[in-house]
Amino acid sequence: MMREQKKIEIPEVVWQGDDRKLKERVSKFKAGSLRIAVFTIVGFVMGAYSRTYVQVSFFPIKLILAIPYKISEAIYVFVIGTDGAQMMPNRQKEWYWYFTEFFPHSLIATFMAEICTTVLIGGAIYGTLAYFTGDKRVFTMQRFVKFAAVWCGIILLVIGASYLVNARAILDNEDLKGEPHFFVYNSRGRGSGIEGEAEQLAREYFYSELEKTEVVRDYEKELPLEIYFGYMRVCVCRVNYEKQYLATERGRTYHISEEFAQIIRQYEEADVIMTEPDSSERAEEIGGTVQ
Repeated sequence: MMREQKKIEIPEVVWQGDDRKLKERVSKFKAGSLRIAVFTIVGFVMGAYSRTYVQVSFFPIKLILAIPYKISEAIYVFVIGTDGAQMMPNRQKEWYWYFTEFFPHSLIATFMAEICTTVLIGGAIYGTLAYFTGDKRVFTMQRFVKFAAVWCGIILLVIGASYLVNARAILDNEDLKGEPHFFVYNSRGRGSGIEGEAEQLAREYFYSELEKTEVVRDYEKELPLEIYFGYMRVCVCRVNYEKQYLATERGRTYHISEEFAQIIRQYEEADVIMTEPDSSERAEEIGGTVQ
């Protein structure tokens, strides 16, 4: 026999509160959320243009505009630190090495630090201002802790990603990975890029006998060579054309071909980049003479 199922009686609970207060809080929450969204977008825009503060002469606007960038700069340069100081100009010579303030080896990492992080910091600052101008009954301190934690988490993720991107760029530079573009210097501080048809030949010479080697370095006869990989990474190497070796920033040495060493020699001796050292007419045809 089937047992009788007892009905579950749910007691009716009458709302004891004031409907007007509930509606008011809902309305305040919607209006406050919209205000936070608008302020956050404004903060994104201010952050994107924050690094242009140096071009503004009116001090109050200059100060407001500079805040996101200076916070980002403080985090990367002074709190955590980067390897940018290693790429500062060598004052004992006349040449100046390519560098950026944050990550000198990777333009992608620099973009993440200078632009992405600054934009997020701007959004967090303006979003926080909007939060604290909201109704305290709705936008409580407990909710603000969660609000701030989300912003901190996003910003920290971007900061961590920028350091990972830069670390990967340094490793790839040490392995000389990518499509290289060369900028040659001589001991007098003059520099020139290798372009066009000459660049393609120089690239072929560069890889023709390139291999890791152990060599006793002669620092006095080394010349700077900037290598841009896809124009997104840069490695400042040192080249000794007499001993035919190239040294990376971290001291890894590679053997280079005689043809590539002759390109460096010709530029050191005559300010001329020649991809075919035995033909001066060929060098003039490809436009290798530095103006």
